[in-house]
Amino acid sequence: MKKICQVCKVEIPEDYQNLLCDSCYKKQEAENAQRKADEEADRAKLALDPKEPIKATPEGKQSDKKLSGITTKDVFQAVEDDFNKVRILPKNGITDPNYKENPEMEDKPQWEANIVQFAKSNILLWKPTRWMYEYVRESMLVKIQEHPQYPKFIWKPKVVDVGCGMGVGSNVLSQEADFVWGIDKNEASVSFAKQAFSRVKNGIYYSSQVTYDHMDILKDTREFLKFDVVVAIEIIEHIYDYKLFLETLIKKFDKRKEGYEATEYFISTPNRNNRNILKDHPQNKYHCREWTSSEYLAILKEYFKEVELFNSKGIPIPKDEYETTTHTPLLAKCSLPKL
Repeated sequence: MKKICQVCKVEIPEDYQNLLCDSCYKKQEAENAQRKADEEADRAKLALDPKEPIKATPEGKQSDKKLSGITTKDVFQAVEDDFNKVRILPKNGITDPNYKENPEMEDKPQWEANIVQFAKSNILLWKPTRWMYEYVRESMLVKIQEHPQYPKFIWKPKVVDVGCGMGVGSNVLSQEADFVWGIDKNEASVSFAKQAFSRVKNGIYYSSQVTYDHMDILKDTREFLKFDVVVAIEIIEHIYDYKLFLETLIKKFDKRKEGYEATEYFISTPNRNNRNILKDHPQNKYHCREWTSSEYLAILKEYFKEVELFNSKGIPIPKDEYETTTHTPLLAKCSLPKL
């Protein structure tokens, strides 16, 4: 079987360990190095010493006189507290009026980099992302065991994995699912997933059915099957119109039932409260925005009656810490849509 470069589609030698030709591989390496350098430069801009005292005069001019007991850390905390009191902006959910968003970008280069990374190390998922998928899988298992007819009748949920990428998470979920549908608007990643993970039920041995499709749900007008579980791991921050995204998930996939049969949503995103995430613009150039936990919670409560927050390992965050937690990414478990 001939190997084809995933970027320029030229034929490459069969003994190549990666899925890129020499030219595309070198180009991707250069882009990754530049992106890393840009991120380090951004971090350096914010590397202020929290112990450094502020120097000022009553007129606001610089002076050698130190204001006793006041540090840059105190000021930043006061500013953040003030931001948390500001009314959520209806357009993007960000409480900081000076926050600079990114436009929605085609993330093809990122997936190409992921394929290169897999060729080098066989690592397809960032660890926190895998942990979140594994928590969703364990949550599904708990629900299976809570079924009224268990263990006489083994019910398993139907799952849609929105923004499935290269299909690893969908494959994890399929271990406790009746059916998993992985969808993504990136054609290269879906092609990879189909080759690596697609499988169907057969007449001899039972195997959870998982299938992948290339599609953009925000543009697709068809009606779809209703699902027991809707998963969107590290996706919403890539979507500029996040409101349309949440509305689409609900309208296309929700069963409109309550109690045990209610559709459950697992939606994750980075948390800008974390000290390692930039405060004035997205850390990742492919992210349109990155919310704080309080902003994220306010957004989800607009669409769901029930919202619970977990850290990336599936450990519940105490409710009195919802608006201040620094855990990142945040995984939200939602149900009972308000639409």
